[in-house]
Amino acid sequence: MRVFLIIFSFINALLYFLIYAFYENIMGILGNIDVTAGALGFLKILVLVIFGFLIGLIVSLLTKIKIDKSFFDYRIALIVGIFPFLFLIFSQGSILSFITTNIFNSNRQISELLFYFLSRQIVWALLLGFAVGASVRIAFKKKLKHEINYAIDKEI
Repeated sequence: MRVFLIIFSFINALLYFLIYAFYENIMGILGNIDVTAGALGFLKILVLVIFGFLIGLIVSLLTKIKIDKSFFDYRIALIVGIFPFLFLIFSQGSILSFITTNIFNSNRQISELLFYFLSRQIVWALLLGFAVGASVRIAFKKKLKHEINYAIDKEI
């Protein structure tokens, strides 16, 4: 079962990667869709988070952790995923300009540093998905071998 899930997650991650790589071509094939630019940007980020989740799930499946029950480890998700989540939120232009104006008094060097550091939404979306995917713990039950011992009493 573990091997099947690893192969399935790997193929699924590759498919999401191909969808993201050819996103503009796919949207061109579909024709004129009246969707706002924000919705298309959200869809791109969602595909990247799912892609990162599947990569994290593959890593989680490759580590052989002995657990009894499947669960989602929210502590690891919070510890590893808090910075990518915050950076993904701060990568929007209005929030970033508010921070640089009010905290750093519109310093040009700091605003350029923050812009170039936070502007890569692709990286932060992948890291967020990876953190969530690596936090999933899946238990695999081993087949139990049942042995039945019996004795035949012969009465003569």
